[in-house]
Amino acid sequence: MKNALQFTVLLLVGMNLLSACHSAQQISGSQQPLSAADILKRAVAAAGGETWQRPQTLVLKGSADFFPYGKQAEKIHFDQYAMYRVYPPDNDEAHKANGRVRFDALEGDSIFFKLAFDGKTSSSYLSYKAKPYEKHFAWSNNFGFGIIRFADSPGFQLERLADDQVEGHPCYFIQITDPKQNKTTFAIDAKNFYIRMVGFQTEVGYHHRIYSDFKQARNVAFLQPTRVRLYFEGVKWMDIHWKEFAVNQPISPQVFVAAN
Repeated sequence: MKNALQFTVLLLVGMNLLSACHSAQQISGSQQPLSAADILKRAVAAAGGETWQRPQTLVLKGSADFFPYGKQAEKIHFDQYAMYRVYPPDNDEAHKANGRVRFDALEGDSIFFKLAFDGKTSSSYLSYKAKPYEKHFAWSNNFGFGIIRFADSPGFQLERLADDQVEGHPCYFIQITDPKQNKTTFAIDAKNFYIRMVGFQTEVGYHHRIYSDFKQARNVAFLQPTRVRLYFEGVKWMDIHWKEFAVNQPISPQVFVAAN
């Protein structure tokens, strides 16, 4: 009886030790640093998964404030600011126009600018007030965010940078190098994995954007920041407030033919 009791005690102790070891392994595993690929995967999932990663179209409409060279005294308010986007099926160059895109900015009843790319040709209308800033509106100085949708494709390199914060939100920072060797930096919220910042070098200086006020699209898995702030060389050039947006709705090709 005594031997049987001792055996039972030893068996229970052994089982507890095995359980403790297993738990320790699980905790240790969960505390392993996330790789850049892990962070990217979680960011895509948080944004909407496959629907967000490979959308067909996006229409954004709202208002914006434009600050030439960051100067408050020269602020221009756009009562109407809109983007129409048809996404490309693939992308291997971050800072090059792709798919189809159009931007309209109206100051009251006056057109400030209209910029369009139909998949092959760019067209634009710039008011006399917009012409001094033409180089800042170039596609190469603004395209960059969309490359994160393709960063898990062959030929891309991912690297985790030093952690930091954006607007007080602790963030993971990752750098994506596309097959053309363009580098784009993203800040991913360490708590909910929302994409809070993108940054890249341009011909007119370092450009970064801060994303906030996130909202889910109706009837589709797609997370959209409804406030976007654009900076060049550390000063704010534009503050956009998207008031409405639609995902995967048809857009006529004629929208992108000419900016007029």
